[in-house]
Amino acid sequence: MSTSTSAAGSFRDLPRAFWVLVAGMFVNRLGAFVLPFLALYLSEQQKLGARESGLIIGAWGVGAVIAAIVGGQLSDRWGRKRTMLASLCGGAAVLFAFAQASGAPALAVLALLLGAVAEVYRPAVSAAITDLTRPDQRGQAFGYLIWSYNLGFAISPVLAGAIAKHMGFAWLFYGDAATMLAAALVVGLWVPETRPEQVEQVQVSGGFARSLSDRRLRPMLVAALMMGMSIVQVVAAFGPLMRADGIDIALYGRIVALNGLGVALTQPWVVPRAEKLGAGRVVPLCALVFCWGLALHAFVDTPGTHVLAIVVWTAGEVALFPLCNALVSNIAPTELRGRYQGLYFTAWACANVIGPPLGQELLAQWGPGGWSLLPFTCGVIAAAALWIATRRSSRADATGTLAP
Repeated sequence: MSTSTSAAGSFRDLPRAFWVLVAGMFVNRLGAFVLPFLALYLSEQQKLGARESGLIIGAWGVGAVIAAIVGGQLSDRWGRKRTMLASLCGGAAVLFAFAQASGAPALAVLALLLGAVAEVYRPAVSAAITDLTRPDQRGQAFGYLIWSYNLGFAISPVLAGAIAKHMGFAWLFYGDAATMLAAALVVGLWVPETRPEQVEQVQVSGGFARSLSDRRLRPMLVAALMMGMSIVQVVAAFGPLMRADGIDIALYGRIVALNGLGVALTQPWVVPRAEKLGAGRVVPLCALVFCWGLALHAFVDTPGTHVLAIVVWTAGEVALFPLCNALVSNIAPTELRGRYQGLYFTAWACANVIGPPLGQELLAQWGPGGWSLLPFTCGVIAAAALWIATRRSSRADATGTLAP
């Protein structure tokens, strides 16, 4: 059977509820206007300095850490669907308030709330996808989820750049909030609760401690932290880097959107082939290409060369994130799926705390060359951690143990 035939079969085998959930997340991502433009909003609209902006974006990251922990707990205890609805509706309310605020203290508080509320849905979505799919489907299932995110991201920065230029920054917040509410409507009407019955009937104590005792999960958390500290530079540093190269806000939006377009065009075909090669071979190399591709932006200074750098790190990203999500899903016990995903997203969220102020400080003190050391170093560590994780997982699968 060819890879394309296998991929088509997997597409048909995935349940309707999965596709509805993916559609809802696409709607949400289509209006993800605020974060890619937050650094520019804070510097150009609110007239804040680089350090103040970095701390405010970092406050959002602190909130996202809280959201990942809470979201994992709520997914297992309260249910996937209710957790998603509370997060999407609450996040929309915070975005409306954000558009009315001014001054660093108020913006920092609202950024903290935005992260703490609007990011809670992420572990619930991943746990729901794990519930709805078989282990052999999960690489492609997460690939389709991330494909939908990137398809939305291929469109949203272009829309956001035009909206910010012609209507004002405040409309970015209103548009983002509206699509969160639309996604909540999709989930509320057409996505069922997916939490398995045995999880509903059993209250698991010490779930996070038990999850952290899994030797397969720990290096995945290190890798997620490193990858997260790299990708968050799109929010923290890309705007200032490209503006310093004379790129206006509308062109900046179109350039950044190429990442989402590249993933959307290639991911459905790349992920099945990458799975066939094996995660152990693919993900460490992809982590290096991804992080080092981000570092290339320090050494280019024209729109065309920034596009080439995006092509490089997009090539690393295409298979990296779906296969990492599938690795975490496949090692998680049924009753701890939410907590495993919560810990994984906690690592990503911690990167949102550390990455923006660190990236902006490096950029301010040492310039683009000094900043490039951050994604370069993160790539080396992430690749090593993923190499360890995939080998531990392979040994555990071969012996049938839980790798305690």
